[in-house]
Amino acid sequence: MKFLRKLLFRLLFILPLVGLSLNAFAQSDPTGESPATRTYAITNATIVQAPGTVMEQATLIIKNGLISEVGKNLKVPEYAEEIDGTDMYVYPGFIDGMSYTGAKRPKAMERPNNLFTPDPPNDYAGITPQHKVVEQVQLDESSIEGLRKVGFTISHTVPYGRMLPGSGALLLLRDATHPDEMILSEDVSMYTQFVGAPGAYPGNTLGIMAKWRNLFKNAANSKNHAELHAKNPRGVERPHRDRVLEAFFPVVAKEQPVFYNSTNALEARRAMRLQNELNFELALGNLKQAWDLTDAIKQHNAKVFMSINLPKEPKNSKEEDKSDEVKTLEERRMEFYKQYLSQYASLKEQGIKFGVSTMGTSGSKVKTNMMTIIENGLSEDDALAALTTDAAELLGISEIAGTLESGKLGNAIVTTGPYFDKDSQVKMVFVDGDKYEYEVKDKSKKKATADTGESNTEGDAILLGSWSYSFTTPEGEQTGKMIFKRENGELTGVMTSDDGTPDVDMSNISFLNNELSFDFTVDAGGQSIEIVVTGTVNGKEYEADASVAAFNFNFPITATKDDDER
Repeated sequence: MKFLRKLLFRLLFILPLVGLSLNAFAQSDPTGESPATRTYAITNATIVQAPGTVMEQATLIIKNGLISEVGKNLKVPEYAEEIDGTDMYVYPGFIDGMSYTGAKRPKAMERPNNLFTPDPPNDYAGITPQHKVVEQVQLDESSIEGLRKVGFTISHTVPYGRMLPGSGALLLLRDATHPDEMILSEDVSMYTQFVGAPGAYPGNTLGIMAKWRNLFKNAANSKNHAELHAKNPRGVERPHRDRVLEAFFPVVAKEQPVFYNSTNALEARRAMRLQNELNFELALGNLKQAWDLTDAIKQHNAKVFMSINLPKEPKNSKEEDKSDEVKTLEERRMEFYKQYLSQYASLKEQGIKFGVSTMGTSGSKVKTNMMTIIENGLSEDDALAALTTDAAELLGISEIAGTLESGKLGNAIVTTGPYFDKDSQVKMVFVDGDKYEYEVKDKSKKKATADTGESNTEGDAILLGSWSYSFTTPEGEQTGKMIFKRENGELTGVMTSDDGTPDVDMSNISFLNNELSFDFTVDAGGQSIEIVVTGTVNGKEYEADASVAAFNFNFPITATKDDDER
């Protein structure tokens, strides 16, 4: 994987600086035809109105984009599309507390000639709080469909950029012909992060904090001046417009929260230090290390949106004679891993509500990661609350979202069983009253195979063996082998590379109805980058798309089955 590793390593360090524009594949192909009705009645279903509030054999009616009625023995409107919900579960649509969903990374400003590095232009420094995330929204961005099909209906989407990229918006994850059709609420946040300008001020954390203080204080003075002039302009110098400072006005007035991308405890503490000095409303988004922050979070009354991009479980060395140093290192790694997974339950035990942030998490990992968090102490009701009621409360939209109640947005999920059951699948998602249906795969064959430990599907004969693959990136062509086996009733796979780099294990292999998907991880400069591959097997040919969620980057992979199967 030498070419791919080199490319990802380059993206990891260059992308935040130069803002490469990367194309993403479209999500679903909209027909362009209006539905026959926008009234739906899901009958005889188990309806989870909110965490801990469940009605069995009940009906949910969605009409003209809103939830019309929820209850038992309801009369179904004659013009409604009736959906038999027998054995199905209905949940409120999930809410993503902070992500780049739907946004496309813009091309960064080129380094100006004769750049004065102590005071570069705001655009180059990444100080553009006057910009709006809607300017970056791309209607066919794959992350919209990727999150919707696992149950998300609303996303607090923030813009790509550096120190102060712009304001975030609440987006409805629906098909649209114009970004305005997706906007639930605009300018709901000022998004900021500890990402400096390359080779110029503010290029490091201390410089970013100093610049932030300066901008906030200047904005407060400018706001006071503008208000004084508006009240009685006579004798008061006319204010000079500064759109950067004006973007801070609602923050100064505590009318707009600041969402800090706080990936670790140190960044979270620095954000809270600024909040303590300047007195603004603070939300910690994409937070990954909160176990030592509970007291500080309470003290600063900070809102929290926890990352659900979980680390890989550490694997110990198989060496028999391990040194004490190696044993200690392995113990520390496992201790950190367990502490990481248990922090979600600890936050709830400490009385801290939190939503989730899917930054850096592919849609295919959302449910698996939430189930892992549940296995490590968080109750299913609390996990559901983080996805629905708590997220809605923290974002200030409880009146219209988060529960299944009359008058709220027609956002709902229909699943084949309890959502957090391993084998349950999302069958339908309603966003703003529009229905999106998804194929429910028959897992009985897969289960039978696992129970017997043998292959009992004709498809296995097609897949098992060795495949020669190739893909091309800007770093060059990569070739190698994909080798599939069935071991103890489970599909396993490994990717080899003709450039001599170590083999890579495949995970989450699924092969149903000739649709093959799997993921694997590449080490790019010490950071694990997940790549998700999905495609179709047609005879001895495989055509697929590989998605790198961390960079919104996609590339095609083709493979041909070898005649001399291994």
